Amino acid sequence: MIDNAAETLAWELIGWDAEDVAAHVTDDLTRDEILSVRDFFPGREDDLLATAVYVVPPELYEAMRAAVPRLEFRAGLEYQLGGHLEA
Repeated sequence: MIDNAAETLAWELIGWDAEDVAAHVTDDLTRDEILSVRDFFPGREDDLLATAVYVVPPELYEAMRAAVPRLEFRAGLEYQLGGHLEA
């Protein structure tokens, strides 16, 4: 089901501050970018990381930047990666 909807999926990497404000957002992640980082989340619920939000611990930052060089992680923020259907 998810694979058929790939064209309507969108992904974001969100950095949350201490007050639960989305202080840094990288949106428009591509399907190929998600496929290049999905294996960093062995407990994922689906192959396209679209059915849940995944915490990105600091120990993954370097590997994720190597896989998707445009990703940026800012100090003091807690990051999550997730997908959703675009309206």
